[in-house]
Amino acid sequence: MSKARFHFFAFLSRMKYITRWGLMRNTQPENIQEHSLQVAVIAHGLALIRNRFFNGSINPDRVAVLAMYHDCDEIIMGDMPTPIKYFNPEINKAYKEIEIISRNKILSMLPAELKKDYVSILFHEDSDPECWKIVKAADRIS
Repeated sequence: MSKARFHFFAFLSRMKYITRWGLMRNTQPENIQEHSLQVAVIAHGLALIRNRFFNGSINPDRVAVLAMYHDCDEIIMGDMPTPIKYFNPEINKAYKEIEIISRNKILSMLPAELKKDYVSILFHEDSDPECWKIVKAADRIS
């Protein structure tokens, strides 16, 4: 590994400073770090339930890791409330493009030796659609 400085983990620690639903009135503020842990716990449980009671074959550990990182791109772009993200197709498409740019920026903060390990975490929707469904369900529950 080179002696270059990589800021991936320091940058991720900034998740605690990004307030969720900053444009909405809340009774209790929540940051994306708290939210991501809650989603990971719920997703892990949902995966176990699916496997034990519905003959699933989801990897609960993989689901939990995907959930931990599911909103990390918001470190760069902030949180946008769901009703705005999905207000119309143009906004949703633009938001998805910004998410990809943000994830690539975060990925660039890793040494080359670790990038391949994190690509499958940060860009997972197509490679793990069943796991991603569980994460999205947990996100809604949270």
